[in-house]
Amino acid sequence: MDIVHVTSWLSRLGGGIPPVIWALARETSRRGQNVSVVGLKDEWVEADCKKDNFTFVSGEIVGPRSFGFSPELKKQLRAFARSGGIVHSHGLWMYPGWAARKAAVENNCRLLLSPHGMLEPWALDRSSLKKKAAGHFFEYKNLKQAGCLHALCAPEAENFRRFGLKNPIAIIPNGVDLGELLTPDNAIMEKFPEIKGRRRILFLSRLHPKKGLGNLLQAWQKMAPHFKDWQLLIAGSGDSAYESELKAFSKDLIPNKSVVFLGQISGENKKQILAAADAFILPSFSEGFSVAILEAAGAGLPVLLTPQCNFPELARANAAIEITTDTDGIEKGLRQILELPDEQRKVMGQNGHELIKKSYTWPSIAGQMCRVYDWMMGKCPMPETVRTV
Repeated sequence: MDIVHVTSWLSRLGGGIPPVIWALARETSRRGQNVSVVGLKDEWVEADCKKDNFTFVSGEIVGPRSFGFSPELKKQLRAFARSGGIVHSHGLWMYPGWAARKAAVENNCRLLLSPHGMLEPWALDRSSLKKKAAGHFFEYKNLKQAGCLHALCAPEAENFRRFGLKNPIAIIPNGVDLGELLTPDNAIMEKFPEIKGRRRILFLSRLHPKKGLGNLLQAWQKMAPHFKDWQLLIAGSGDSAYESELKAFSKDLIPNKSVVFLGQISGENKKQILAAADAFILPSFSEGFSVAILEAAGAGLPVLLTPQCNFPELARANAAIEITTDTDGIEKGLRQILELPDEQRKVMGQNGHELIKKSYTWPSIAGQMCRVYDWMMGKCPMPETVRTV
């Protein structure tokens, strides 16, 4: 079977979506499928996109970057979207989604569309005029004509229905590769000596208002004087103006290293910073299904997360504490996890690791996705992951 993954950003500009695509492409390719990945070219593609056992290509953008118009991408899609295959489109509101649908129609392929949280209510309210315009011209048609939609969790599937979509929905979460998470923690101390000598709670995600960083920093500002043996590590990058705003707010916390901005963390550095942390927090207003949380739990960290992260199973496994998105709720959760004895935090982390190992590794997730691909091609009965109502 030919499977073409289509997205906008292939690099760190795409946040958590590109790592998901790479993992799916790698695992489905190992299962004997002919896999390719097509997206847009940017300044980070060469550094972030490593060759694997599948083909990936990137097309130059013509015109506004926010739309991602790329005749080169469309041409490449024609070459890879072969008759009788699957076009798996990731993300919404940009030109590559339109090109994915056109390629599927023109080449008699089945179209699977993964919004990756972009139909969540919080996300829809942001830049709503742009999204309504994109919806009118192409995205609503993309959504309605997809042979199947992919939701990362049941709440996301319910939001598809509220949006008015009647397509079959495959509910399959993201996954992790546990083998890539386990690493000694000492090497990271040489790269970031300012994190030596304290316990560490880690935020690792894109720096974006929806991640709740403003409220997190307000909560931490209240707590820092009472937990001087702890520091808040903020790993990730985002809009430079927003990042500067966060650092300006934290100016009283940075000199004594109560807050440390680590910048973009990836590859070996990410594994090492997860190993060096004592807990993890993501106070997000909106998520599909966070890979960062999966990685943190898989690395054995106790987690603070909001209900909007859509992972109640982690709290039920006594591996996480759910918090509200407001400053008081974040402060309460932080106090709760920081005041726990070390052994209890370690037990929570081990509980999370066992849950991820059992149900959320990429070989298992890719197997579920391949059964959806086969069903769309008429090769097997409808999998239990697919809902039609």
